[in-house]
Amino acid sequence: MKIHHVGYLAKNIEKTEKKFLELGYTVERETSYDSIRDINIEFLVNGDYRIELIQPMSENSPMYPLLKHFRNAPYHFCYEVDDIEAAIKELEDKRYTVIQEPDIAPCIDGKRVVFLNNISMGIVELVEF
Repeated sequence: MKIHHVGYLAKNIEKTEKKFLELGYTVERETSYDSIRDINIEFLVNGDYRIELIQPMSENSPMYPLLKHFRNAPYHFCYEVDDIEAAIKELEDKRYTVIQEPDIAPCIDGKRVVFLNNISMGIVELVEF
């Protein structure tokens, strides 16, 4: 599986963006709102590396509780897959558990995504291309 991006949790997306820009990143996609997850998302790139900045917008966001654990930090890898159902099955066979069912990702052109967790790996996102 090819890495699409690293998800980076941000308490304040503008402040975090500034620090990434200082490190040579550029904005690939401006900040946009994902109403499904109640988060703001922005994509930054540096060469072949893509970072997804994620800022929960309220306590209703499923990402909000992660702020207490991760604060400003990377917390998931996202992988590109051709068939999301087949990839889910493959990872479930390897002891990953779906933690958020497949749904569209408005900030990734409406592509379908799913989040899984493994006790030894942490959170993984799959995006179907």
